[in-house]
Amino acid sequence: MSSLILGVDSGSFKAKIVGEHGVDTFKTNICDWFVRDVEEKFGTDDMEFEIDGRKGYAGTIAEYEDDFDGGGSMFGDTKNHDDNKIRVILAIFRYIEKYAANTKSVRIVTGQPIKMHNETEKDGIIKMLEGEHDVTVNGKNRTIIIEEVKVSPEGSGAFWSNPKSVTDRAYHILDIGSGTINAATVINKKFITTKSNTFNFGMETIKNKDDLKGAARGIIRSITGLKWKKDAEVMVCGGVATEILPHIQEHFANASALLPKLDGEAVLTPVYANATGFYEIAKKVFK
Repeated sequence: MSSLILGVDSGSFKAKIVGEHGVDTFKTNICDWFVRDVEEKFGTDDMEFEIDGRKGYAGTIAEYEDDFDGGGSMFGDTKNHDDNKIRVILAIFRYIEKYAANTKSVRIVTGQPIKMHNETEKDGIIKMLEGEHDVTVNGKNRTIIIEEVKVSPEGSGAFWSNPKSVTDRAYHILDIGSGTINAATVINKKFITTKSNTFNFGMETIKNKDDLKGAARGIIRSITGLKWKKDAEVMVCGGVATEILPHIQEHFANASALLPKLDGEAVLTPVYANATGFYEIAKKVFK
């Protein structure tokens, strides 16, 4: 039995998972289970699951079938909750099914928003995830053993997806998520708390999701308190990184998209920055 090392970014809109075999992503909407009289197919990531006794639907199907019409996602500045457990375990299950069918155990690094990256919240995430899980997805049953879990701050974790060789200056990472915005500062490859924060809004919680210029203004106003210099190097990641970048550059002229490298080679899109950074951290801590 082999053990996989993985980086898991269990976002409120999409999960991203990275390992030695490649990447995977899926929509993280979740809704309660019910009997479906007509079994429509809504997307390639439709999942009917039972995990440790909890039954439900996940993926695109949950986006449409959510009885509360709330998008089926739990947003907020912590991932210490049961929906996140489901997201992470589904991500692991999908990765194993896609790339490594003989795998039973894994060791992972996952994320937590900067604002709530404290020992209490991290311990809660670790206790929730570590151990043996009975998982059934679309009729396929597996026992998944999560041997070890480490929790990295989101945003600064993304730095390690393509770390800069120059270490005597500040690098800022702007991680624009669906439910939160993480603004992280790294100097000499170390996280700087006083110049970092999490803002409790994201691209799926603002009123006008298509107004990227307005969203950029809101992000920049929030960052003002961190006293980032206008000529600072700001690396932008997340699902809208490429589209929102020109608006961020109106304030931070040296902003650029953070393009992660898998094992130092394959250049991925900015949406995989956190997951790739977590994977790079995992390779170091799980030697």
